[in-house]
Amino acid sequence: MASIDSLGIQGDIVTPSSPSYHESIKRRSDTSVLQPSYIVYPTVADDISLALRFALSQTPPLEIAVKGGGCHASVASSSQGGLVIDLSRLNAVKVSNDKKTVAVQGGAVWGDVYSELEKHELVAVGGNVWFVGVGGLITGGGYSFLSGEYGLAVDNLLGATVALADGRIVKCNEKEEPDLFWAIRGGGNQFGIVTEFVLKTYPARGPALVGGLAYPGTELGNVLKVVQDFLKKRTPNNKINIAFGRPPPHFKPAVMVVPYFEGTESETSSIIAPFRTEITPVSDRIGIAPTCNAVSHGADAMLASVPPRALLRGALFSDLWDEMAMQVFEEWVRYTDNEETRATMIMWELGYGGKIAKVGVEETAFPVRDPHYYLIVQARHTSPESDAPARAFATKIAGIVNDFNEQKTGKKLATPANFAIGPDVESVQEVYGVNLERLRKVKAKYDPKKVWSKGWVIEPASE
Repeated sequence: MASIDSLGIQGDIVTPSSPSYHESIKRRSDTSVLQPSYIVYPTVADDISLALRFALSQTPPLEIAVKGGGCHASVASSSQGGLVIDLSRLNAVKVSNDKKTVAVQGGAVWGDVYSELEKHELVAVGGNVWFVGVGGLITGGGYSFLSGEYGLAVDNLLGATVALADGRIVKCNEKEEPDLFWAIRGGGNQFGIVTEFVLKTYPARGPALVGGLAYPGTELGNVLKVVQDFLKKRTPNNKINIAFGRPPPHFKPAVMVVPYFEGTESETSSIIAPFRTEITPVSDRIGIAPTCNAVSHGADAMLASVPPRALLRGALFSDLWDEMAMQVFEEWVRYTDNEETRATMIMWELGYGGKIAKVGVEETAFPVRDPHYYLIVQARHTSPESDAPARAFATKIAGIVNDFNEQKTGKKLATPANFAIGPDVESVQEVYGVNLERLRKVKAKYDPKKVWSKGWVIEPASE
């Protein structure tokens, strides 16, 4: 049996005896770290095919995991004893000559994309922070600062190149391999390794009023009133977030309002004014950012010093009901009333959802096209002993939001993979929703042996 070193892989191969092994297995959260037997860093697409051939030739075949940005708190991007394909060396970004599209290799992070687009005064629909991987965000759907006007990242994907489980490398778009193209737009990591994405670009946006206003937690009811007034008259290029956090030095519960209002200071002054006049902030750090790319880069800095163990869970909801927000706040206050968990935050993302809803739910694999907002629980802590309580807390908060939505609207919204904890918490049906049956058929066509077995594994449809 040939050794992995004899296969002609052009990129680096790391094993447990390599000096760089411990650095290579690091992830954004320590909860995601496992110890694979091999880590391959492809530098060309054919390296992926060779790595797959090696892993599948072993007895038994090695588990295969794929790492892009390594941000998901699950172990989907790592493996215990298997083979990890780390795409980080495939990170080239190239703008087309007509500046209407950008080709992005699958291992890039959004910072790679935005840095290149800024040179051309362009933007693309992508991650709200620079360190997030392009591949995971796009194949999971892809919310953005720009989604109010341009929809999700998958709605701006024109084509892709995919390494399949059988080693073939194919292009897919609306005309070539259309089933595969449909599936990777929301179906996650279940159909192949995307080595290149081709995205629409748009003229650069900016400036924008950004930053944060902080209020005592006791003011939540008044904050909600002002936010509700804003939501009635907001426009697609204006959004607002509400965050629950415990800022230093006193670590008391606080409610933060985080705006993204496009325009100059004079153009946005009337929009932000009620958040200063109808309620009084204890902290006012609002300013003008030159571009939306600069905003996302600033968000990176906010997350630079979080505790090493982090868990993310999201939930979608159709409207911001005050009693829902109040109940979540009370649960969060109780959970974070100690030093170990006080860095845990909750973010209510209240962007304009009309553009997302203009795409039919069956046009892409992304499972929710009703107008909606989303909540993110960022459960942060230091000790492994806190992992289980963090999972329980995040699951409870998501349950509160899901239950409210179902009671108020009669609809149970799916939990896209990028917002889910892991397959031991959320079911495949919960993650893929109404599109699961078609995804099963596409899985049978492109991965009948379930080579892609990390995360929420789709069972191939039977003949």
